[in-house]
Amino acid sequence: MAAMLTPLMAAEQISAEEFAKLPGFSAKRLTGSFTVGYDTNYVGRGLVISHSVAEGDSSELAALKLNYDVGHKQQQWSIDSTISYRAVSSGHTMYGSATYAAINSSSPVYVRPRNVENEFAVLTAVKYSGKKGRVSLGHEFVHGGLLGAFAKHFRQQSASCVNEVYLETVWTPTKWAEVGHTLRLSLQGVQGWWFEPYVTFKAPIIGDPEHMKLAGVVTFAMSATANYFDEGHHANANGAQAFWIKLATPYFATKRFIITPAVSFNWLGAGAQKAARTSLLRYYTGDSTLVPYRNFGVVGSVTCTYLF
Repeated sequence: MAAMLTPLMAAEQISAEEFAKLPGFSAKRLTGSFTVGYDTNYVGRGLVISHSVAEGDSSELAALKLNYDVGHKQQQWSIDSTISYRAVSSGHTMYGSATYAAINSSSPVYVRPRNVENEFAVLTAVKYSGKKGRVSLGHEFVHGGLLGAFAKHFRQQSASCVNEVYLETVWTPTKWAEVGHTLRLSLQGVQGWWFEPYVTFKAPIIGDPEHMKLAGVVTFAMSATANYFDEGHHANANGAQAFWIKLATPYFATKRFIITPAVSFNWLGAGAQKAARTSLLRYYTGDSTLVPYRNFGVVGSVTCTYLF
């Protein structure tokens, strides 16, 4: 969120004329950020994981983002890379146990544990930024997390890994509004499409755009799939997966250090609701809590970001 509100600090330190004279490999072309954060729930593509799936609720995040400006013109062409790690708090064994007693029966139901592992992701992209928006074309590798669980347990892959290519387009009609969409094609682990459109509005609360202390950010977003889930397993159906509204208030403690508390309100789409309706454990036990996602979830978070 801070990246949308704050220009790259290193690029501000020299003039456009000085930047144009820099050699192709120069430390002055490199900018980035380091972020740590905490969420009250684990969320994947807008889906809020239920307590019975992860045996816990919260998750912790650490992410390093690097941007290398490769263009002749400042902040036009760049190579972006992000490495992130998210720990799913406590447990990680889906539904907590491998054995349940079937309702009205003395015979137990045996269920193979399905782990939601800690999530490790690497993103690399080429980005073009213009006056009214930006376009990024990149690749994302994910091990673990929700996508890894889909690959390992519903596609019988040997590892919880997914490889995706993505195209992100962002239109900024005004300085304080942007409309974006990320189109993802999963090529390995699970094959299929993800669609993630969003609209964001931003405004200063304390200060002005040049000397910001506190900002307000509101995002409306959704995720959807096509040809991603099979009918043969008890996972989501294709179509709308999640809808959410996120409110954030980045606080610029210093020019380079930003603290961002946020809260999001997440609803399941029709596609993800199938997973609750077809949950075998819910059917056999009569326990309505043994479903993978929350139909509605309120997720609080706080992140601390250092820009360099």
